[in-house]
Amino acid sequence: MTKETYKADVNRKTIKEKVNKVQEVKTEMKKYKTTALIDLRKLSDSLFQAMRKKIRQNGGKVLVLKKPVIQRVLEGDKKIAQLATECDKPVALILTNISPFELNRFFKENKKKRPAKTGEIAPFDIVVPEGETDLPPGPALSELKGAGINVQIKAGKIVVAKESTVAKTGEALTDLKTKALQKLNVKPFEISVKLIAGYDQEYIYNAELLNIDETLNAEITKSLNDAFNLSINAQYPTKQNVDILLRDAYRQAINVSLNGNLYSSNTIEQLLVLASRQGTALGTLGK
Repeated sequence: MTKETYKADVNRKTIKEKVNKVQEVKTEMKKYKTTALIDLRKLSDSLFQAMRKKIRQNGGKVLVLKKPVIQRVLEGDKKIAQLATECDKPVALILTNISPFELNRFFKENKKKRPAKTGEIAPFDIVVPEGETDLPPGPALSELKGAGINVQIKAGKIVVAKESTVAKTGEALTDLKTKALQKLNVKPFEISVKLIAGYDQEYIYNAELLNIDETLNAEITKSLNDAFNLSINAQYPTKQNVDILLRDAYRQAINVSLNGNLYSSNTIEQLLVLASRQGTALGTLGK
């Protein structure tokens, strides 16, 4: 008994629609400098829609496609076929004319604050600052105290009397603590679009590479400072240090001239002043 191979009926309406959509997207991709893939998990609809609107306003497109369609789109291009493995989760395709690095920076600059959720692990100390609230006296007072917040009643309102740590780093947030934070409108977490990878028609840049600027600037600055100090100490002239080296050399030359009583247009005034002082001092001794 032979095993039959199943073949999709390409004439079926749904199959035709998928094939046409794949071809349509592949054609669109050729019109843009950058193709990027973003992760839709944990992304709020409000932030997604706001981001989508801004990208459209800048001439780009955000495509939310069915998994088989986006997989075939990516697999259809050998240069980005490896990204098809990312389609095991909800993703969207972005077409734009800005570079992957600029797109990633755009996402970072458009973060949104969000409330804490019960069961979440605090990635840092969650602190409620000292100050007034809009909450009137009542059940809220005991609820806030139960969450570890130092609150009092002043002038008919609840106030945070002292900066209070609601959760330490690594601590799981309880329902009581998340409700207290919500009452105070404290949104300790940030949500942003997660860029999986970007392709600029030549190279694929993954998230790790796109985020390298977070540490690169500090490292470059330190290296430049070290190199500058080394060149000064070694008295090795460069475009960056030549002014400092020349000023230092000038000061040293003046000191040598003064100490050696060597007359020049730059030292004669100081030598004459020094000679006058010495003469005055000698005249005082002779009296």
